[in-house]
Amino acid sequence: MTEQSDKFILDKNIWTQDDFEIMGWHDANVYGLTIERSEDNWTADFLLDIDYIFKWVHPIPPAQAFTFWVAPCTLIFRDCFDLHIDFRTYGGCLDLLEIADLYLKSKTEQEKNMFVYEWTIELQQGQITLKSYGLEQIVRQQPKHVNGQVLTLNERDGINFGRKPC
Repeated sequence: MTEQSDKFILDKNIWTQDDFEIMGWHDANVYGLTIERSEDNWTADFLLDIDYIFKWVHPIPPAQAFTFWVAPCTLIFRDCFDLHIDFRTYGGCLDLLEIADLYLKSKTEQEKNMFVYEWTIELQQGQITLKSYGLEQIVRQQPKHVNGQVLTLNERDGINFGRKPC
């Protein structure tokens, strides 16, 4: 990922479990979640619509606040199973769900070159645990340089679980 003064250049627009070690989901806001069945109805993907923070930009004095390069992304856990969702909102439902961290708990080879991944998504409001046969994150728009860690619904083209990369 390369930052220029007015544009952020992505290394790629589809990230996978192979990129897990260089990625970070801290403070990523979740706009929605869904389960999407495969055409054969035997498997299903678990999808999250998130604002992914690609870069925190240190303030240049006299500014004191960080700015951020943020893009709407679809986070997909392929062929999900053993899904457990446990979260609670406090003081109403005005705040978005926010990811504190995403952990890869285990990676187990089921067959040659076929792995099961066990994930924990720590939320500020609870957690989601699941197993899947992989992870993909699809960047749906080029990152925007914004003052906050979230985009407006207009900036991100609403809530979306699209799989078409930018």
